Amino acid sequence: MHFIDGEEVGVAGHLEMVETPDGGYRILMVDGSDVLMGLSKRFSSMDEAVEGVEAIREVAGTGLLRQASSERYAVLMLEEPVIDSALAAQGTHTASEVVGCGS
Repeated sequence: MHFIDGEEVGVAGHLEMVETPDGGYRILMVDGSDVLMGLSKRFSSMDEAVEGVEAIREVAGTGLLRQASSERYAVLMLEEPVIDSALAAQGTHTASEVVGCGS
C-alpha cells in the first residue's frame, strides 16, 4: 500500500518489462497486491516491448469485454509458445533499464 497525506490508498497495479532467458522481453501486468494478472507475448527487442505496452494500454483502456469459448482459448494457447519455464522458476527478473512508455 501507499500513503498520501498519511492515508492509506490502494494502487491499481503496474506493468513490468522482464527479459526472458532467450534475450526477448515480456510485459507483466501486476495488480496492486503484486499478483500477476496477465503476461504479454514475447517481444524480440525492448523497442517492440515498448510498442507492446502502448497496445496493451489501448486495449485495457478502451477494449470491450467479450465472452469467448474454451476452444478459442485452446487455439490461442497452441499459437503461443510455452511460457518460459526458466522465467517462472527464477522468479521475475525485471529489466534493469527503466523505459519511458508514456504516462
